[in-house]
Amino acid sequence: MTLEQAIAEISKNAAGEWQAIEEYLNLISDLRKIHAPKQLIDDIEEIISDELNHGQKLFHWVVKLSNIQPAKD
Repeated sequence: MTLEQAIAEISKNAAGEWQAIEEYLNLISDLRKIHAPKQLIDDIEEIISDELNHGQKLFHWVVKLSNIQPAKD
């Protein structure tokens, strides 16, 4: 595996974290429509928080390993 392949794999995993967040948010929307228990929604929000943390960590490593900084608009 090359460094570029490793960075690509890390990026792919980071994208998976963001995809999971989108799916959890859609789930919360559906759960609210059926008046699901608040504790269930709270637990899913905690899972989203974890996914955000994972995505940020993976993003950090993509930047560090690639030595490419995000554009500052």
